[in-house]
Amino acid sequence: RRTFSDRESQMNQESAPLLFDARRLLVYVEDLDRAVNYYRDVLGFKPLGGVAGTNFEFATSGAPLVLHRDGQAADSPRGRVGFVPSFQVQAGIHDLIETFRRRGVRVVHEVLEVSHGWVAFISDLEGNLLQIYQAKEGKD
Repeated sequence: RRTFSDRESQMNQESAPLLFDARRLLVYVEDLDRAVNYYRDVLGFKPLGGVAGTNFEFATSGAPLVLHRDGQAADSPRGRVGFVPSFQVQAGIHDLIETFRRRGVRVVHEVLEVSHGWVAFISDLEGNLLQIYQAKEGKD
């Protein structure tokens, strides 16, 4: 008679791990035009273009960040639930958060030191959370 761990072991041997390349980081928004302006002009994302009235892409160091219509705005930040895109800066996370604050960005959680670096959370105009991360030297 096989046990659960026997079946699990057999499954692990029969199938290779599934590894995925991130294709796009989707953020659903209610007001696409307003969100595009905010991500470009306030947060500083580099625009790539999109499909008028449907979506808009911004460059990152990897998969593009894509704002997509059909979202539902929230009056306040949604908090750390579901997927939260994380964007790494090379240096100056404290200065960046202060710049964001001067630009009217909602800082949801101030810069916090963790074992491998520093993190902070900001919100866009529709309540979508974004994490800003800076690694400590020698750590990613």
